[in-house]
Amino acid sequence: MELKITARRCVFDNYVIRIWALVLLVTGVSACTNSIVPTDAMLTLTPSTHAIDIIETVSASGQCEYTEANYLDIPLTITLSTDNGSPIGDEWVSVYTDFSANTYSGHSVLSLYEDLNGNGVVDGESELLSGQDDDIARVRTDKFSGTKLLLLRINLSCAFRGEVRALAGPAYGAASFAVIQQGTQPNAMFY
Repeated sequence: MELKITARRCVFDNYVIRIWALVLLVTGVSACTNSIVPTDAMLTLTPSTHAIDIIETVSASGQCEYTEANYLDIPLTITLSTDNGSPIGDEWVSVYTDFSANTYSGHSVLSLYEDLNGNGVVDGESELLSGQDDDIARVRTDKFSGTKLLLLRINLSCAFRGEVRALAGPAYGAASFAVIQQGTQPNAMFY
C-alpha cells in the first residue's frame, strides 16, 4: 500500500516539476523579447485627419460608380515615442486599414503601401501591404527617428469615411480619412 502512495507522490512531483519548468521557460522567453515599448508610449499617425471633397459620378439608377483608377496617394507617417517625446526605434507596429482588400469584402477604397525605395510614390503592387491575401500590415519603425513612412491610397470615386489604426505593444494611434460628396454628375455613357 505504501508503495502505491509513493508512486503517486512521484507522479505528482513530476507534474509540479513540469509546471515549474514551464513557468521558468515562459518567464525566460518573455525576458528575452526585444520589445521596449513602455506602457506610457505614444503612437501618432500624421496626418491625424484628412478630408477630400468630390463630385460623384452616378449611373442612370443614381448609384455611385466605383472606378479603381480614381485615387489619391498621401504620405502617412507613424511615430512611436516615449511620453516625453524620445523616439522608440526598431520596434514592430501593426497597422489596420478600414475598407482595404484584407479587411473589407466590398470595393477597396483605402490601400496601404510601404515605400520600399523611399521615393515617395507607389511603385507597384510589390509595395502593397493591404491586399486581399495579406495579413494585417506589420512594419518596423526607423532605428533612430522612431518613424515609419507609409503611403495611403484613397479611392475618390464614392463618399466614405474610414480609419487607419496602429498598435505597438500598449501604444495605440489612429487617423481618420473621409471622401465627402459635394454633388453628383451623371455618367456620360447613360445620357
